[in-house]
Amino acid sequence: MKENRTILIGLGLVFLVVILVYYLYHLERRHQQALREAERQALDLEASALESRSSGELEVVLYFYKPGAIVPTPDLLVPEKRSIFQTEDAILTARQIIHETIKGPNEDGLPIFSEQAKLRQVYLLEDGTAVVDFSREATHQLGGVTAELSALYSITRSLTENIQEIKRVKFLMEGQERPSFAGHVSIREPFM
Repeated sequence: MKENRTILIGLGLVFLVVILVYYLYHLERRHQQALREAERQALDLEASALESRSSGELEVVLYFYKPGAIVPTPDLLVPEKRSIFQTEDAILTARQIIHETIKGPNEDGLPIFSEQAKLRQVYLLEDGTAVVDFSREATHQLGGVTAELSALYSITRSLTENIQEIKRVKFLMEGQERPSFAGHVSIREPFM
């Protein structure tokens, strides 16, 4: 009788733990959805602010790696024209260019960055160095040296060729300097 009581109490405790874990799981899931929604709204606000501050559209040339391109440029990046909001602020222009580059090419090719890749911040130093800070999710889809170099050079070339004030690009991850972007290519020094 005493053994049955112990078994029932044990099963009851296991049942309570399972319910608690289930509740905490759903609570965390709702919290993550709320964070994603807040981030989406922040991007919508940024786009609205850009639209209200812009003086029309600006055509920019973005550079993407397209595997198997018949006539790729020497560094394997192929240009693609896009329209962004025109603004006098180099940082706002840089943010738009980076967001468009993260989206990937409109035509042939696959995006290099994962859908979870986020631009945290862009800074422009007096010497012409743009400091681009990515979330750690930016490296989730990068598979090897070629993909990693393509991502870094895609951002670098898209910024340096469209924004006169930017001469080189320094990459950070989660606000910190890292030895490499995704384990293959050093990002200790700025890219040109």
